[in-house]
Amino acid sequence: MDKLILSNGIEIPPIGLGTYPMYGDTLTNSVISAYKAGFRLIDTADNYYNEKDLGESLAKLYEKTSANRNELFIVTKLSDELYPAGTIGGGANRGIYFWKNSSLMQSPNAVRNIIEQKLSNSLQCLKTDYLDALLMHWPYPDYFEEIWYEMERLYKKGIVRSIGVCNCRERHFEKLKVSSEIFPMINQFETSPLNTKFPLLKYCDDHNVKVMIYSPLKSLQYKNQQEYHEYIRKVSEKYGKNPVQIILRFDIQRGMIPIPKSSNAARLQSNINIFDFSLTDEEMDKLMNFNLDLAYMPESRSCPGL
Repeated sequence: MDKLILSNGIEIPPIGLGTYPMYGDTLTNSVISAYKAGFRLIDTADNYYNEKDLGESLAKLYEKTSANRNELFIVTKLSDELYPAGTIGGGANRGIYFWKNSSLMQSPNAVRNIIEQKLSNSLQCLKTDYLDALLMHWPYPDYFEEIWYEMERLYKKGIVRSIGVCNCRERHFEKLKVSSEIFPMINQFETSPLNTKFPLLKYCDDHNVKVMIYSPLKSLQYKNQQEYHEYIRKVSEKYGKNPVQIILRFDIQRGMIPIPKSSNAARLQSNINIFDFSLTDEEMDKLMNFNLDLAYMPESRSCPGL
């Protein structure tokens, strides 16, 4: 399982473990099982409200296995508070941070102070003194460039080994071209054979931005796409793999980093057993041709700046 290389020369694993929404013993068991299966990248965010639980899970991982911090690639994100802790989704954005009309953003150094506070809390919760990647969770329109400037500053200080964004399109990167010193190294968003986002993926590839995929298996839930499922099933039978493995292999061969989530040890092992076969060019093209621009996360007030 070869690692990929970010634009700053840092190695990043080609597949990771998603952790939302997992907490407590479920998260701990998942982290330990994932490590034993071969996962080394773990993804979370400050507004998943599970960083503290993940830190406890990592402590148990180090205690119960030969794992150590340096072999893991830990990713977290700077977020607004989109919904109350303990809930999933929640509709309209609450606008606690990163909006000009928020009472918390009225001091001259609000963005810097909030980001430093958030990072300090993330590090404390995750029981680490550095992050492998810090991502901006959404392109918050009121403070997009200012947030990125502060992330650059943290990167230069060495607290984070790499910085990136989530849910950004070409126009957001073009803004950073003008205002930034350091270009994003990662862009995390949702893509699949039913939503290939080819122009954005080409842009990222042309600018040496690695793509990380959340919810990489969402396309398998669209049961009304009968021809798509039949083809996935046909390819699965050919290689002796399951549909999930075919989708993840598709992502890997496109040079992307999928972060599937599971708390089931057998499923985690299955999810990472995708490096012993390759899809043909014809199979990759056929899967690409199922594109419907079927977005899992539509534009809404919960997706600011998209």
